Amino acid sequence: MMRKALMFALAMTALACVAGVSHAQVYFMYPGAPPVPGDQPAVGANIGIGDDVFRLLGYTRFNINEVSDLGIELVLDNGSSGFGGDSWRVGAGGDYKYMIVPQDNQLPFDLAVGGGFGFQTGGDVTNFNILGGGLVSRPLEMNNGKIVVPYGGLYLIYSHTSFDNALVSTSDNDLDVEVRGGASISFSETLRGYITLHIGSNFMAFFGLNVAL
Repeated sequence: MMRKALMFALAMTALACVAGVSHAQVYFMYPGAPPVPGDQPAVGANIGIGDDVFRLLGYTRFNINEVSDLGIELVLDNGSSGFGGDSWRVGAGGDYKYMIVPQDNQLPFDLAVGGGFGFQTGGDVTNFNILGGGLVSRPLEMNNGKIVVPYGGLYLIYSHTSFDNALVSTSDNDLDVEVRGGASISFSETLRGYITLHIGSNFMAFFGLNVAL
C-alpha cells in the first residue's frame, strides 16, 4: 500500500514537471515575412526571458528561392525543473517559411505562412513541438535612413512532453494558440537588431542580433 502511494505521488510530481516544460518551444521564426536574400544567408543569436526560463539561442537561415527560406536553431535553456529547482535543457529545431503574398498597392504588408518543429531534452524530460501559422510584416524607412520592420504572427502549437526515469514514466500532450509580435531595426546593410514577444500559454521576450553573410 505504501509503495502504491509513493508511486502515485511520484507520478503526480512527474506530471507537474511535464506540464511545467510542455510549452518551451524551441524554434524561433526569423523576423519578417520575406525570405532572406539568395546571396545573403543569415546567422543570429538571441536571449529569451520568460516564465521560469532563461534561453540562449543561435540560428542560421538559408534562402531556398525568391519566396521561401529555411531556418535551423540550437537552444540552451535554464528553467524550472518542476521539482522546485533548476535544470538545463538542450534542443534543436527548424522551420520553413513561404511568402504567399508580397506587399503591393492592394496589400499594405507582406504575408507568409510557415511551419516548424523542435525538441528539447534534459532533467529526465523530453519535449517535442510542431508549429504552423501565418506571419505579416511591413518595412518602414525612418528619417535617418534606417529600416524598421514591425511584424506579427498567429501560430497553432502541438507539444508532446515525456518524463522518464528509473521510478516513473509519464507524458502529456497540449495544443495551444500563440501570438508573436515585435520589430527589427537595421544598424547597417548587414546587421539588424530585434525584439519579439511570444504570448500564449506562457510568455517569452526575445532580444537578438542578426548578421547577413
